[in-house]
Amino acid sequence: MPLPFDPKALFDLADRLGIIQSVKDKLVRQPEAAADKLVVVLGELSKIYGVCEAELVRFLNLCFAENVNCSEEREVLLSLEGGRIWQRAQEARGHCHKIWALYENYLDKWFHRVLSRDEAAELRALFERLVYADAQMDQALSQLTGWLSAEAERVLDRVDENDYAEANRIILQARKEILPTRRAINRALSGMLELQAEFISVSSINGAAPERD
Repeated sequence: MPLPFDPKALFDLADRLGIIQSVKDKLVRQPEAAADKLVVVLGELSKIYGVCEAELVRFLNLCFAENVNCSEEREVLLSLEGGRIWQRAQEARGHCHKIWALYENYLDKWFHRVLSRDEAAELRALFERLVYADAQMDQALSQLTGWLSAEAERVLDRVDENDYAEANRIILQARKEILPTRRAINRALSGMLELQAEFISVSSINGAAPERD
C-alpha cells in the first residue's frame, strides 16, 4: 500500500547538499575558521532528519500483549496521535533561521576565496534555498505528521478495545509502508553527518587557519 503523501521534499534538501560535496576537497585543502560555521549549519539540518527517524522508531517499536501493562506504550501513542513529531521537528529547526546570517557573515567570504565564481554562485543559490524553502519542508513534515498521527490513532483505538493482535498488525503494516521513507531519511542523515565530520576535521578545534579579513 503506497504512502498517502510524497516524502520527496524531505530528501530534496539533502540531495542539494551534494553541491557542497562536489567542492569539499577544495574547501578542506584551504580551511578557515568559517569551517566551524559550516559544521553548525550541517548539524542543524541533520537534526530535522534525526527527529523524524527517532519518532518513527518510537512508534514502530511498540508491541502489545494480553495481560501486560501497556501504560507506557499508550503514552507514546497519545503523544504521536497529538502530533508530537511536528513539535519536535519544529524545535529542531528552531536555529535554522541563523543559516543565512552564518552564510553572509562567514561562509560567503570563504567560498569566494577558495572556489571559482560559478561554484560560489551555486553555493549561494543553495543557501538561499535552505532559507527560503521552508514552506516545502513544512508541507512534507506536516504530511508525515498526519500519517503518523493517523496510524497512532488506529493503533490506540485497537488497544483501547483490547484487540492487541490487530494493534500489532497495524504497526507491522505501517513498518512496511514507511520503510522506503526511513531508508531515504537515514541515507540523507548519514550523508550530512559524514560531510559534517570532514569539516570538523579542519575546523578551528583541530587547528584550521584563522579567518582572513
